[in-house]
Amino acid sequence: MAAFRRTNLMESFAALGRFDIIFCRNVAIYFNERDRTSLFQRMERALEPSGCLVIGAMESLGGICPQFESKRHMRAVFYQLKTTTGALR
Repeated sequence: MAAFRRTNLMESFAALGRFDIIFCRNVAIYFNERDRTSLFQRMERALEPSGCLVIGAMESLGGICPQFESKRHMRAVFYQLKTTTGALR
């Protein structure tokens, strides 16, 4: 099931619920580093424990969001949250 609605990315996502996957492609490149970090922290809180975050090919969480680990599937890159033991949730 999918629902589409306008949302301000600079505000909390709490009212939207939890997600198994979030696609946020080619959006964060227009934000400064502080706002990108804040955006991805809000997305972290909105993801289910084993959820995935998909961002644009020119975007990266490296250096700003160490709680995410990059993964590959075929030619695609996505991110999942790390657990305290280093394994994926």
